[in-house]
Amino acid sequence: MIDASTSVLPRPRSTAAGVDLQFGAVLAVLVVTGWVANHFVALMPSISDRQHLSTATLDAIFGIYAVGLLPGLLIGGRASDALGRQAVALTGSATAVIGTVAMLLSQQPDVLLAGRLIVGAGVGLAMTSGTAWASDLRGPAGAATAGAVLIAGFAIGPLAGGLIAGAGGPGVQVSFGLAAILVVIAMVATVIASRRRVVARPASAVSKQPAASEFSSTRALSWAMPLAPWVFASATLGFVTIPARVHTGLAAPAAVGIAALIVNGSSGVIQVIARAGSWGPRAGTAGAALAALGYALIAVAPATMTLPLALPLLLILGCASGLSLREGLIDLEAAAPQHVRGALTGVFYSVTYIGFGLPLVLTTIGLDGSHLILAAMAALAATAAILRTTRLRRDSHRQS
Repeated sequence: MIDASTSVLPRPRSTAAGVDLQFGAVLAVLVVTGWVANHFVALMPSISDRQHLSTATLDAIFGIYAVGLLPGLLIGGRASDALGRQAVALTGSATAVIGTVAMLLSQQPDVLLAGRLIVGAGVGLAMTSGTAWASDLRGPAGAATAGAVLIAGFAIGPLAGGLIAGAGGPGVQVSFGLAAILVVIAMVATVIASRRRVVARPASAVSKQPAASEFSSTRALSWAMPLAPWVFASATLGFVTIPARVHTGLAAPAAVGIAALIVNGSSGVIQVIARAGSWGPRAGTAGAALAALGYALIAVAPATMTLPLALPLLLILGCASGLSLREGLIDLEAAAPQHVRGALTGVFYSVTYIGFGLPLVLTTIGLDGSHLILAAMAALAATAAILRTTRLRRDSHRQS
């Protein structure tokens, strides 16, 4: 675990190399975490057809992931503050492998339920500890990169899973096996990288730290939490709800995988653009505003969408998700005391993941009720954007 109180300027070359190697390994853990968490989305149609699962059973298998995820997020962050980032990240990765291998060996409903629950717990541990670890190593840039890399994993996993499963044969098993192997490789890379002891935080991160008086858990959460609801609510609307309302002629796994690639790909690209353009904390305002726009458009859209309507919606929702995630994580890094950064990251991610339940809620209440839910969410997201804009005018918060 990195000791933020230790400041060594300039860094020894070996320390710099150790930080770079370790940071790359942490990013590898995060990208495969996103992969193993999300590739199941594209496998759902194939598994449902093979196992003749009812809609209710399939929804339960999809949703039970969150039951394991939320305690994993909350426990993982706090545990990494106390026990170290690496120990918790590796524990989470190993747990995700166990759940994935269980589903590789059997796609019976009870095994899928247990496997998804275990994967959720492992992903929660790895996400929070890995994100806090990246922030320890590289400051705000590390926090932002962690979010972008995680989203990349969310995008690549369903695309790969959809293409593999769509090829037929043992595609579902191959997708589970590939995901497990990638996680193991990332774990090995992390162990190797961590053998090079890191004795200091990068000088660039140390030199840009705010004054000690600006560190506060309450302050960090007050900036980050208003952005949290729009992260995965936006993403899942894009790659779960919209494909079900568009007739593309593609096989269901491929359609879901491509939608996930567009949503999560645009999420990653907009984060790069925001950084290159030095948007600063205003990017969070843009994320909430785009979420409001996306929800409002879906609320008034017809039950069956055309491709020219669906594609811009996927881009809007992806950008909303990416900017909200990026700015929420940077807000936490900018104001959270390091000894509780992991715990606060877990709290932030826990709220973001509530959005994964949105497609199920919309399906359950039907089309008429979904219009009202989406309209209300649009109003709340717009309110978050307005309040953030107002607060930025009287509180400098951070410069980048």
